[in-house]
Amino acid sequence: MTPITSTEVHDAKALRPLTDVWAWQLKAQCRRLGTDLFFPREGEGHGERIRRERSAKQICADCPVRAECRTHALSFREYHGVWGGTSERDRRDKGSPS
Repeated sequence: MTPITSTEVHDAKALRPLTDVWAWQLKAQCRRLGTDLFFPREGEGHGERIRRERSAKQICADCPVRAECRTHALSFREYHGVWGGTSERDRRDKGSPS
């Protein structure tokens, strides 16, 4: 590990509490729905994935924090699940919702 020197400049945003980073989730429509609809299960087939993602995206469509959620997924490189109305494929292929 490299020691921190006194000449290094730190980004104050990077040092903010995690509660600030995740606070938007308290307003998310998916907050109490569990993860089954938003994340793939082991052995999920193509048709199942399409139906699951479509259902998850419908919930995201009217969510008041959809933009924050999508920004989070892109910023933190969330490789799995539906975030802010985007699937992992949407984010990987286009970087935008389908």
